[in-house]
Amino acid sequence: MKAFVRHTKDFAGRLGCALLGLDADVRIALTHYSPVEDTLAGEPPEIFPFLGSYLIAEAIDTSDVTLAVHGHAHKGTEKGETPGGVRVRNVALPVLRQAYAVYCIDGFADATELAGASARGR
Repeated sequence: MKAFVRHTKDFAGRLGCALLGLDADVRIALTHYSPVEDTLAGEPPEIFPFLGSYLIAEAIDTSDVTLAVHGHAHKGTEKGETPGGVRVRNVALPVLRQAYAVYCIDGFADATELAGASARGR
């Protein structure tokens, strides 16, 4: 169990460093494991420790992330939020019941505006 906890701490630390190292207008954290219990609702509580960790949420909350996306929790729920207010989405196929989902990022132009700007910039 100690090795499991050590691995989780190591992963959360590396995730935080990687996110902080990004030079980007928007940071989206894409992980296999959930950063919050919200999106694990529907899973057996005894396996929560194997589906995610609050340490991932801490790394996300301290890294100016706009959206966190994860899979793995196949019986979980789609929407959650970190303690710092970052939206979390579980995109496991059994949860979405479709191949993909589209999430809007507040404060940014929609795809058609971005496409037009790219065409004008050439």
